[in-house]
Amino acid sequence: MENNDKKGRSKRYFLYLIFVLILVQVLDSYITSYPTLIPSRIIAEFLYDFPENIGESIFTLITGLASIGMYVCALNTFMSDKFGRKVMLSITVFGMVIICLLLIFTTSIIDFTIYLFFLWFFTRSDIWIIFINEESSKERRASYTNLIIIFGLIGAILAPILRSILITETSPIGSWRALSFFPIILGIPLGLLILFTLKEPTIYSDIKDPEKNLHTQISLRENIKSQLNSPNRKSLLASLVVSFILGLNVIFRNLVEQELSTSEYLTSPQVSIIMLVGVFAVIFAAIIMGTLADKIGRLPLLYIFSLLIPIGRILFVIFVNTPISFVSSMIFVGISEIGYWGGWVTISIVILELIPTESRGTGSGLKSFFGAMGITVGLLSASLITLFYGLPIAFIVIGLMSLINLPLIYKYLKETKQVDMKDVYGVK
Repeated sequence: MENNDKKGRSKRYFLYLIFVLILVQVLDSYITSYPTLIPSRIIAEFLYDFPENIGESIFTLITGLASIGMYVCALNTFMSDKFGRKVMLSITVFGMVIICLLLIFTTSIIDFTIYLFFLWFFTRSDIWIIFINEESSKERRASYTNLIIIFGLIGAILAPILRSILITETSPIGSWRALSFFPIILGIPLGLLILFTLKEPTIYSDIKDPEKNLHTQISLRENIKSQLNSPNRKSLLASLVVSFILGLNVIFRNLVEQELSTSEYLTSPQVSIIMLVGVFAVIFAAIIMGTLADKIGRLPLLYIFSLLIPIGRILFVIFVNTPISFVSSMIFVGISEIGYWGGWVTISIVILELIPTESRGTGSGLKSFFGAMGITVGLLSASLITLFYGLPIAFIVIGLMSLINLPLIYKYLKETKQVDMKDVYGVK
């Protein structure tokens, strides 16, 4: 725990930091799950005049349009380089609270699209990952990151549980709005805690200290240019392409609830259980990451996660409309979620380990930007595929794109598990 011993950082403070970041991840994982739990209700409330395939296609289209908010999200992480991790982390928390409040008052599909745009703007910045990686030793970075993810998934577990209570066959069509209450109650005090009790990471404070003359603030354009001309250029570009491909595959987790809800073999409570199993699959992925990433490395896990995505999608589609759909969907949604989230967290860590401290927020922003492009392209493509061939075919076609990751990882990515983050930015 070499980093947090500097400047009087005690073990007690480090544990407190982990606790606060876990709460941030609880909030983030809950809100990230929120839109994935209600497609069938949004379609039923605002797109009921359209045939099923057209309603699904329109919903996929508006989700794709809303994903443009993730392009702006890259500014969050760049601004964390300029104004600090703590300030931008608190801003993203308060932003999530405000959007959840606005969702309660949604009256049209246009309202929902606008609020979803801003929701994605705040939930995809991952500033907390920068925070913990800069305060952790190289031997424990992946372990601490995954510890926060695992406990933070309490939010993602709570979301489908609340869905099962609030959304049933007999509940009012607008009952999904009550899902906004939890993040509002948690987010307001959490934002204040971050703003008034956390300190900037030691390494970040060092490079911003004018007495040490370690860093001169540069523009976003110069920041990006310096990374694309760095010795890690090929690995960084390959990581961004992997992020793009993972972004393509967000369609499954965003619309699987709709496909489950249309199966004649599943009830609404069973759909909620399947979505909950998907969350536990993410926890399993995080355990795999925390256990193996610092031992066998990042790249072997990226191979495994990239293969699990198409396997899970194809088998899900084959069995979702059969009498064994409840059990099969739990298994194959779980496999798909392990692949998607395991891949996303792994590539996030790799990118942070390739980039110096003064540009780390920008690098994370680039990852978010390329992931956002993937999400937009994936959802817009899926909208067309769904219109003509149906949602299940869209799941399969886009899931198979994950296989492109395999040669990219093999040829261009380098293992980063032994990288000391001080060596990347030259802080001695």
